[in-house]
Amino acid sequence: MAFAFLVEDGTGLVAAANSYVSVSDADDSTTLNIHASDAWNALSNADKERMLSWGTRILDDYTRWFGTKTVSDSPLRWPRTGVTDCDDITIDANTIPEQLKVATAEMARFYSVQDRTLDRDQDGLESLTADVVELVFRKNYKLPTIPGNMTYLIQCLGTITSGKPRFVNIIR
Repeated sequence: MAFAFLVEDGTGLVAAANSYVSVSDADDSTTLNIHASDAWNALSNADKERMLSWGTRILDDYTRWFGTKTVSDSPLRWPRTGVTDCDDITIDANTIPEQLKVATAEMARFYSVQDRTLDRDQDGLESLTADVVELVFRKNYKLPTIPGNMTYLIQCLGTITSGKPRFVNIIR
């Protein structure tokens, strides 16, 4: 099957949409980061399209978005209703928010440098001791990585549900 790059236009009706941002808009966004723009600009348009689709997919897979999806059978999880921006202004139901476009571009750039999803076992757990809890992960196992700034980029749109390890108190 051939890859076709299709950007969601905010209607939820682009049947095979696979990106929240166009290559042109991602180029503009990425150019602002002088530390990363050279690597991004070196990619071909076709590679940028694939990375933007991948970044969109990762965001949708790892984020619990606020609000409700407006078109139930659209391929992506935006557009949505019932979401406000960081200034508490309601985001129009026919809009892909600028923060989401920037986050998608950043995610694509982040994963274009190195595939941080390679060689991931289901949990990487080698052993578990129940009394005096001890977890041992396989040697060289790394948790899937989400860029740290992603939390801030989408803080008013949703919550990242995976990425860096989190620690919670265990109650006996």
